[in-house]
Amino acid sequence: MIRLLIYGFLIYLVVRIVKSLGRSLTGPDEDVGDVPRSENTELIRDPQCGTYFLRQQGVQARIGGQRLHFCSERCRDEYLRDHGMR
Repeated sequence: MIRLLIYGFLIYLVVRIVKSLGRSLTGPDEDVGDVPRSENTELIRDPQCGTYFLRQQGVQARIGGQRLHFCSERCRDEYLRDHGMR
């Protein structure tokens, strides 16, 4: 029984070593496109409705020299209307 545990542990170590060697040989992970990976998964909050969404799926607007992100064109338009910008 102890032999089985020792063999199992040795197999586990060999698998871990092979995986780490495989990762070091393939190099670092590539980012998608020109956007850094951290921005691909960044959740931001819509200033109009409060919904959280992925930055790349939102709608941008430059308002007063500041770039704001909205979950939809509707929220962007409502924000502009509510703040007297349209």
